[in-house]
Amino acid sequence: MRNTSDPSRRYAGLAAQRVSSAPDGYRQPEHFGYDFRDWVSPYTKGANTRGGIALVLQDWASEDGLKGGPDERIAELGRNPGIRTNKVLEALLNRILGLSLSEVYATNAFPFVKRGGMSSPIPQKTVYATARRFLLPELEIAEPRVIIALGSVARRTLESAGITCIHVPHPAARIGGLVAHEQAWRSALAGKVPIS
Repeated sequence: MRNTSDPSRRYAGLAAQRVSSAPDGYRQPEHFGYDFRDWVSPYTKGANTRGGIALVLQDWASEDGLKGGPDERIAELGRNPGIRTNKVLEALLNRILGLSLSEVYATNAFPFVKRGGMSSPIPQKTVYATARRFLLPELEIAEPRVIIALGSVARRTLESAGITCIHVPHPAARIGGLVAHEQAWRSALAGKVPIS
C-alpha cells in the first residue's frame, strides 16, 4: 500500500533526517561548503523526475574529491558532470533510452561523504543500514516504474531489502569502453524498458 500523504512533505522530512545524522566517521556534503539540505542525496538535485526510471548508484562523493572547496557545477547539479562516471552515464542514458539524467530519478544508496578517495570501500552493513533508513523511503516517494541498480553494491543493497531491480554495470566499471558498457546495458535492459 502506498503512503498517500504529501510526497513533498515526506521527502523534506527525509532530507532533514539525512542532514541531521551520519554514520560514525562519515560526513555530510554541508561539511564541505555545500547546501544540499533539501535533498536526501545531492545527486537527485539534477535528476529528480518521479514516476519513471530510477537509477541507484553506490555513493555520492569522497573526502578526497571534495577537498578543493565547493564547485559551482556540483552545487548546481548535485554531481560533477565532468567526471568519467557521469559522462559515461549521460552517454548511456542518451544512447540506450533516449533520456538525459534530468529526465530520470537518480540517487545513492549511501548519500554521505565517504572517507578517502572515490574508490574507497564502505562496509556493506553500513550501506545496508543507511539504505534502509533513507533510500527505501525515498524510492517509495519517487514511485519509479523501473529501478536500475548501477553496480553490484547498489544491486545487493536493493535486493537485501526485497526491492526488484535491473542490474547494469556501474559506469566506472572496468569492462571496456563505452561500446562494452552499452552492450552490457542493452542486454540487461532488453524487454524490461523501451530502448532505442
